[in-house]
This record gives sequence, structure tokens and C-alpha cells, in this order.
Amino acid sequence: MVKVMPNQNPTPTPTLRQTPRAIFALLATAFLLLGASGTAHAAIQAATSDDWSFFSPYVITPIMVLMLIGLIIYKKTRPSKEWIDVAEPVKATGRTVRPESTLPTSVRGSAEAAAFVEHRAPAIEGNQQWEKPHLVEVEPSVYGAYRIDQEVGKLVVGKAHRMDVMASRAGDDRRAIEASLVKALDSSDTGEDGRRRARQALEEYGFVARQSAMMLMGRDAWERSSAARTIGQIGSQSSLTFLIEALHDQDSVVRNQAISSLGELKMPAAIGALLDIARRHPDIPASLLSETLSACSVESLGYLDAPSSDPGLLAAGSSSSSLPELGAFPAFEDLPAGNDDATLTETLTRLTSADEHVRAEVIHELAAHPVQRSVAALSSMALNDPDSGIRSAAVTGLGSIDHESVFATVLIALADDSREVRAAAARTLTSFHFDRADAYVRVMETADADTMREVAQACVKTGIVAQAVDRLASEDRHQAYEAFSLFSLLAKANETQPILDAIQNHKDDEVRLCAIRVLNVAAQPDLAPKLREMVSGQDLPENVRTAMLEVMYKLDQEQSVFDLTPSDNGAMSLHNSL
Repeated sequence: MVKVMPNQNPTPTPTLRQTPRAIFALLATAFLLLGASGTAHAAIQAATSDDWSFFSPYVITPIMVLMLIGLIIYKKTRPSKEWIDVAEPVKATGRTVRPESTLPTSVRGSAEAAAFVEHRAPAIEGNQQWEKPHLVEVEPSVYGAYRIDQEVGKLVVGKAHRMDVMASRAGDDRRAIEASLVKALDSSDTGEDGRRRARQALEEYGFVARQSAMMLMGRDAWERSSAARTIGQIGSQSSLTFLIEALHDQDSVVRNQAISSLGELKMPAAIGALLDIARRHPDIPASLLSETLSACSVESLGYLDAPSSDPGLLAAGSSSSSLPELGAFPAFEDLPAGNDDATLTETLTRLTSADEHVRAEVIHELAAHPVQRSVAALSSMALNDPDSGIRSAAVTGLGSIDHESVFATVLIALADDSREVRAAAARTLTSFHFDRADAYVRVMETADADTMREVAQACVKTGIVAQAVDRLASEDRHQAYEAFSLFSLLAKANETQPILDAIQNHKDDEVRLCAIRVLNVAAQPDLAPKLREMVSGQDLPENVRTAMLEVMYKLDQEQSVFDLTPSDNGAMSLHNSL
């Protein structure tokens, strides 16, 4: 026989749970009795008194009945825990408990649902705490402007620097990094390598991309123009396409700033877009557009930075005795003459047409014939045609031929009075694939005196010479050789003033000595008086003065040879014998 242990906390029986109901019923009966007695008493008093008040039985009785009905409704609608607890099995010693299945269906269903909610609630709360842990937001580290300036300074000079500082994503740090890098770009103390590192850092760390996006998608014109100005200060070539897109901004301030920034980039690839925007918006200041076009077509001269072959001519610091004579340069391969081409002959007959469209078609056809006759015809049109559009098209056609023989004409076109022609010449120069230094030598060897002088003057006028003077003493053999060839062309054409200015005023003595070596190789004898005047001054260093005396001695010897004829020699001998 199994004994059931009594529960320490027995559940109340249904009989006990019904006690409040019995008390409620008794109270209701008492109220009804009191109401009935009050009604009877009121009937007795009605015959003797006609008074009426709020406490009259006829008023109190309905109020009490209404209150009783309200209590009953309240008890019926109020959820009772006792009704739910009925579903729990009653465990008592020696007593038979009514099984759960005997309970009414509605009572059992509601009891199960309530019990499930009551027992599961603590588990759900615990689950929520485990699934949603408290997240701690980590503030981005801020290094400060002073620390950032230190790391940027290390980066610019090529020293090891902290990558985590440069890659900081804090807003204040990002602004400080960008400002410090732009400041390094604008500083006169930063060398060319330092500027290259700063510009590369601005690209790699996303500042160029951010400014480009802001320039195109900024909320107001001031924000977009400020971004365009910053891009111009950075001078990154990767921002060219973004600046060209900004030329079509609806605000004129942004357009003008984009034009100015394109002038800072100095890339001939922007010339076409600049000319197009000038036609679309006549309100663009002519001075601003002209300055930018000149910077892109003349002053930029990005083709000078393109790699060229190593001719083995000149190394930095080489002595004048190791320099070869001009006649020792390698020979060039000439283009075919093209005299037997009947189609070309027929095309050349239309060059004199008064119709500009016909001449433009002729240029297109000549560019497809890389022969000497085509080069001669295109060169003539590029320099002499009265229409600037035809001259521009002729220069472009010469670029299609891409041979050293077109180099002189393109250089002369670079100084053309028409902005359109200058732009075409700049684009053509950037597209050449031959060695430029050798092309300068070809001009010296094959061009007549007038053509050589025009080429030299164009190089001076367009700023090619001013840009190349520092490269005379470059550690890069390619750059040094190209600069030496250009200055040799100037010396042979008697355009020696830039060379004399470099000897007289350049701050680098090595550049001065290289300029003197150019004169030693290619100077004309009539330059001796100018050199003698410079030597008599007091501003030249002793090593520069000595080198100039050597050149003067050589020029004096050549002068005596060039000035004396056979009759002069005989007369001089006779005079000397006297």
C-alpha cells in the first residue's frame, strides 16, 4: 500500500474557495431586506406626512438596487485567480481528486493557457537577456593635430610613420590629416618627392575621392566650389574626370572654380572639355579660360615627364671633354618620299581649294599616308593656312604620322596665336612615341636656319626652356640628355639668352656648369663678346668663371678660323713679316 505524503502547502478546496460567494449572497439578501423594510415604513409614513426629500425611501431603494446590480456585474467580469487555479490538481492525503478531464472544456483550456504563460514567463525573460547582451560603444581614438603633423612630416620626408594614425576614422583626425597633407603640398620647403608622397597619401587614404564626391554631390554651391578648390590644391591627375564633370554644374561659381582647378592640373586632356564649355557658357570670364587653356596647352608640358630611351650621351656631372660633338649623334630613318603614289598626287591637288570642308578632307586623307610629301603638305597647312580650324586639324594629322620629321612643325604650332591650334599642338606632343631628345637633334641636323630659329623661339615662348633648365643637372640621365639637346638647339640657333640667364642667375652651380658645357659644344663664335662681359663681373663663383674662360678660349680659336679667308691669311703673313 502506497502512502501519499501530505503536501506542506495544500491547495484550497473548491468549497473553501466558494466562501466569498456565500458572503456576497448574504450581503445582497440583507440589502434587499433593508430595502423592503424601508419601503413598508415609507408606506406607513406616507399617510401622515407629505414631506419629500433626497433621503426618501422612494429614492434610496432604486439606488441600492442599482448598486447591487453593479456589484454583481463587477464580480462577473473581474478575472478571478481562483477560477484558474481550479485547473491545478489537488493533491491531498487519502482523498480522491477529481481528474482534470472531468472539468469543463472551457475552464480547462483557459487554465492550461494561463498556467503555460505563468510558468514560461521567467524563461522568456532570461532568454531575452542572453540574446540581447548590452553593447558597449567604443569611441574612436583621436590622436590630435600635433601628433598628426608629426606623422605627416615623417611621411613627406620618406621616413617610417604610424599607419594607424594616418588611417584614423575620427572626424577631427580626418580633417587634420587632410589639412596637414595639403599644407605639405603648398609648402616651399617640400621637395618634389615629398609632394609626390603627400599626393599619393591623399589618394590612398580617400581624401581625393571624398572631395571629388563632395564637388559633384554637395548640398550647396559653396560646398561644391570649396571641394573643387581643394582638388586643385592637391593636383591629383586622377581627379581630372571629376573636374570635367563639374564644368557642367548649374552654378557659375562652381564652374569657374573647376576651370581654375583644371589649370592647376595642367593636363592637355582637359582642353577639349574647356573649349566645349566655353561655347556652352559665354559668361565664363575670358581671362580665366585663357589662363587655364594656356596652362594645359603650354605650361604643363606633361610629355617632358614621359620616359625616353637612354642614348648614353650625358650623365650628370660629366666633364666637357666627355661630351660628343653634335655630328656624332645617330642617324634617323627617313620616311618614304611617296612620289609614285597617284592617289596622294590627286589629293595634293585639292590643297588650294577655297572650301574649308574640302581642305579638312584633304588633311584627313594626307594623315593616312605617312610619307614625306604628306608631312610637307601638312606642315605647310599647319603653319600658313588662314583658318585656325584647318591649322589645328593639320597639327592633329601630323600627330597621326608620329615621326621625328613632324616635331619641328608641332613645336612651332605650340606658339600659334590661336588658342585652338596651341591646344591641338599640346595634345599632339603628348601622343608622340619617339625619343624627344633625338628629335631635337634631328631639328639641328635637318632644319634650315629660319626653321631652327622659329623652333627655338617657340620653345622659349611656351615655357619649355624654363621647365627644362633645372633638368640640366638632373640625376636622371634621360632628363639630363633631353635638356642638353634642347639647350644645344638654342645655342645653335643663336637663341642663347636663356642659357646666359641660367649661367648668370641660377642658384645651383651644377646647373650653371651644365649650361656652360652646352655652350662648349654648340655655341656660335659670335657669342664670345657676351661671355667676356659676363666674366668681367664679380658675381660668378670661381669654378663657373674658370669654365667660361675655357669656352671663351675655344670660341676665340673658332673665330679666328671663321673670320680669315686665304687672302686674309696671306696679307696677315705679309703684315707679320714686316
